[in-house]
Amino acid sequence: MKKPMYYALLAAFAATPLAASAFTPDDYLAWFKANQEAKPQFVDGDTITFDKGNLIRPFIPAEFADEVIFQGMDVKIKDAGDITPSDAYKAATEKFKGTATIAADGALENYTAGRPFDPATFKPGSKEDGWKMVWNWNFRWQNAGLRVGEVHWVWVRKGGDHTNNEIMSDAGGKYKQFYQGGGSFERVLTGPYQRVMFSHRSELAATNYKVNNGEGFAKGTEFREYTGFTAPFDIAGTAFLILRYDDPRKTDDSWAYIPSLRRVRRISVEVKSDSLLGTDHTLEDFYCFNGRPLEHDWEYVGTVNMLAVARSRNTHTVYYGPNGWIPLDDWALRKMDVIKQIPKRANHPYSQKFLHIDRDSGECYYANSFDKANNLWKVWQLTKAFTDDPQFKAQATDFDGEPTPAGLRVSSFQSINVIDLQNSRGTLVPCRGIGNPNTDLNVVKKILDVNYLTEGR
Repeated sequence: MKKPMYYALLAAFAATPLAASAFTPDDYLAWFKANQEAKPQFVDGDTITFDKGNLIRPFIPAEFADEVIFQGMDVKIKDAGDITPSDAYKAATEKFKGTATIAADGALENYTAGRPFDPATFKPGSKEDGWKMVWNWNFRWQNAGLRVGEVHWVWVRKGGDHTNNEIMSDAGGKYKQFYQGGGSFERVLTGPYQRVMFSHRSELAATNYKVNNGEGFAKGTEFREYTGFTAPFDIAGTAFLILRYDDPRKTDDSWAYIPSLRRVRRISVEVKSDSLLGTDHTLEDFYCFNGRPLEHDWEYVGTVNMLAVARSRNTHTVYYGPNGWIPLDDWALRKMDVIKQIPKRANHPYSQKFLHIDRDSGECYYANSFDKANNLWKVWQLTKAFTDDPQFKAQATDFDGEPTPAGLRVSSFQSINVIDLQNSRGTLVPCRGIGNPNTDLNVVKKILDVNYLTEGR
């Protein structure tokens, strides 16, 4: 009797260590196809240890499976429950259903608020549905945006340990509990982050779904985003500011403040796809994809059932594993829509990238990218927390943040971790002190106006 395809592929992938340079988009798509046939051999409440690791292998992309499955692994299977967005977002989706359209160049038109398109209607291989899916992603439920009091950017080298790194004793050792397992820590950057959404705000029906009715500082703006660094000393004060316009055809305005130059400089679109201060991330990689959709082409690939940390049991991300870059947490089986990103710019570092977006929450939990030779380069794994859970509410007070109001139903950012498989290194980006940003324009201007960028918060 012929074995199902996914068992054959599982055996092949498990038998041979993965070499990033030998793993191509076709190999990823082979896993994708096998996933369509895979049936879970685990149930809610199971704890998967190494001897049972192959039970979860079909539900983790082949290029990432060996990072999650290792001697000493402890993967708790736990259903995430209802993580659909807020009632306001659902109401806006229903109210404006069928009004949004895709222009010939891929731009979103006639959109007001809510989810622009129904992914249940999308067809694999469709370019138009690829555009629809990326706009769904762009306008997922984010409420007012995101404020993070403290972001760590931890450079991790595969192998070794980090027991003697200063982060393990900083602040009386309060970080030690978060960084378990192995991996050599080469450098840790620290700083705040804030994004404020100004338009298409489902909860602001009374002001035309916009902050300040779309007037003044909010005029013509989709969002503003600030990324700052306060440590170590050689980059303290460095900051980046991005202004995304509501017109999808209008290029971002982006600036950087470099303390050594004591001046603010505009940054180009190319800079946003370059390494961010030596990390394995780029500004465009935030959230899985943070660029302008029209700078890329898109294709809808289909759906997969995939394990993800969709509703963290932890107040803050806890890492473990041989290289210290896997979250020790609850993993839920989620239905995800997959889209392929193909950069239009010839000098973009990626040839293509696959994003995995949760059908219910709209959040991205995993991505991979390939270099110009179409060899696997990086993988991203994201951990989410649900704003209505008590463990999420606790983290704000742990790091002097303001508590998030109840009932927002946001799948909030907790961490994004990238592994450069070609160079055996990664960057962990845990976020602490997370909350809902203040959208009072008098407050926002002092953080998200280029005229304040030199103040280095």
